[in-house]
Order: sequence, then structure tokens, then C-alpha cells
Amino acid sequence: MNLTDAAFDVEKDGILYRAFGTLLAIDKITSENSLTSKEMSITLSGISMDFQDSVNSNIFRRAPLLIHKAFVPDGSNVVEEAVVYYRGFTSTPETNIDYKSGSMALKVSCKSIFDLDRKPSLCRANNATHQAYHSGDLFFAYANQDLKDDVMWKQ
Repeated sequence: MNLTDAAFDVEKDGILYRAFGTLLAIDKITSENSLTSKEMSITLSGISMDFQDSVNSNIFRRAPLLIHKAFVPDGSNVVEEAVVYYRGFTSTPETNIDYKSGSMALKVSCKSIFDLDRKPSLCRANNATHQAYHSGDLFFAYANQDLKDDVMWKQ
């Protein structure tokens, strides 16, 4: 599911991101969000109540989440520049329904992919393993460039 909080659909790298709602709030990213199990919350408002069925179908349960901060030039719907703001996995969302307006607010909590409070899986922290879980993401591509060898990370 590719969504944007822009007022119109936008395109990034040939993928269409659908206008979904208004970004009401997003927690500040801290080392606690990134390196421990403290969840970060995102709240979207003005969402059609038709989306309630998707929320109830567990589509958000432990789903991968990638948030980009993007720049779209005036008069265009194509993203010119984007950077990764947050990457993680979702928890079960909370919904607040406004029956008068026929819309709802959706609060999604997310945990970082680096959840170090969990028991380590002893997976190799290298580009190959990371590519297996997140195809196309080059997070580890240059991590071992100087060492010329894989590195085992552990808590």
C-alpha cells in the first residue's frame, strides 16, 4: 500500500502514491525510537470511513513501513527528491471515527527495524541478509567497504 499525505496523488520512481488523508501528527524521531523498542506514532486524519474494513483486516499488523520526506515541485505530481525519514514495522492501529463528518483519524504505532530489545536472531548483519528482508534497500551496501569482510553485530 503506497500512501501520501499530499492533497493529490504523487509518483516516485514510477510508483503511484495515493492521496490518503492529512498528516495530523508524527512523533519526533529519537535514538529511543531507532535503537530500542519505544514506538513512534503517526496520526492521519480526514480518512474515509470506507478504509475501516482494511484496518479491521489486520493489514497493518507487523507490516513493513517506510516513511519518506519528499519534495514535489509546483505544478507537478512527480517527486523530485526524497529521503528516508523512518523505517520500521507497524502495530495494530487505533481509529477515532467522527460520524458527523463521515471520516476517521488513524493512529499507527511503529517499531524500528533495529529493535534491539528483542532476543537477537543471530542473523548476519550484512548486505545479503538485509537484501533478503528488504529487497532493493541499500542500507548495508557500503557498511563493510573498508573492512572487505562481513561483520556480526550483536547486542
